[in-house]
Amino acid sequence: MTKFLHRIAAILAVVAVSAVMLSPPGAAAVALSAPEPLRVDSVTATQIAFHWSQNTSGSVGILRARVYQNGALVTTTRLQRYTASGLVPGATYSFHVIAADDGGNTSPPSRTITITTRGPGVVPPGPANLRATEVAAARVGLAFEQPDDSWDIGHYEILDGATVVATIGAGAFSGIPTINLALRGLAPQSSHSYVARAVRGAIGVSPSSNTLTLSTLPRTDLAAPSAPTGLVAKVDRYACFSVVLTWTQSSDNADPQSAVDYEILVNGTHEGWVRGVGTHLIGIVPVGNNTIAVRAVDSSGNTSASAITTFLRPPDCGDDA
Repeated sequence: MTKFLHRIAAILAVVAVSAVMLSPPGAAAVALSAPEPLRVDSVTATQIAFHWSQNTSGSVGILRARVYQNGALVTTTRLQRYTASGLVPGATYSFHVIAADDGGNTSPPSRTITITTRGPGVVPPGPANLRATEVAAARVGLAFEQPDDSWDIGHYEILDGATVVATIGAGAFSGIPTINLALRGLAPQSSHSYVARAVRGAIGVSPSSNTLTLSTLPRTDLAAPSAPTGLVAKVDRYACFSVVLTWTQSSDNADPQSAVDYEILVNGTHEGWVRGVGTHLIGIVPVGNNTIAVRAVDSSGNTSASAITTFLRPPDCGDDA
């Protein structure tokens, strides 16, 4: 009897070990990415529609989004969009999204967006937290936060006192919370009082941001950067009317290369600025022979000699823009 019991115990032990070896391992935890960015598509008096992007890499089974309104779960969906309905005109709502899969994995929450529904007398918010990111002798860097319902903003304006000193199109910043810009050509040791505001076509001008008061620094650097060299203009691979510029960057006695600005001119007219790089894409050039110049400008406003090249856009190159 004892031998029989020992034999049964041995068989059960083998079965248990085999079961362990043959059973599939448990699904490992996956680090799901947060649903980002949230982008508002439209806002009415009673509805708010928005969408988001989701990286599905590493997810187990079906990936769903949990949508939270004012902190409470309102829906779980396989879509990457949601419309909140039945809202109160002129009321403010907050939303965030968490991704979850069939393996029980969840993502960190997306950023929370805060939206005010439209209605009589409701003025949508404008930009916030206007701040300086750089203060030099001849330029300043500014940054501000877009309102979450920036979907209908056409452009932003930066005012120095009562004067508009910069206009920034909002379209290129869709889904980007923070907008950065530079103001150049300022006088050393000059005082400025900046505000930012949004312009919505159907509604008009938003309330202004906070006021940012600052003074530029004294000008102690009087030496210009070296001129950029090796300027080459080539046709863009996707459009015959666009030009890709490359050049060798300048050096400066005071600013690192990463802080040197480059002004691009087409036929003597300002086309754009880039900072700390040796390349730029010109979207459209006129038909015919174009003179393109690039010159370096440091933070004290010292300007180098120009690198110059030419680019021929043939008459048979149509403008599809």
